[in-house]
Amino acid sequence: MTIALNRNNSLRSRWRQRFTRWVRGPTMARDVAIVLAIKFVLLIALKYAFFNHPQAEHMSMPPEQVAQALLSVPASHPSQGDQHAR
Repeated sequence: MTIALNRNNSLRSRWRQRFTRWVRGPTMARDVAIVLAIKFVLLIALKYAFFNHPQAEHMSMPPEQVAQALLSVPASHPSQGDQHAR
């Protein structure tokens, strides 16, 4: 049992040392992790502020209509470049 406790304490102290080194030292991994955390918080805030609810109840559309509008191919208009010369 004492071997298990010593191993557990040793593991905790290693993790504690690694964490304190990560916090105190200027590492690129820490900087990237902080930047990614800030970006994640900002994206969640933007989603909540602008995309969670429609501005008015009448602005909602059925999903089938939205899919048709997004996935349909627009009709091509024939070029009328030769008519302006006449």
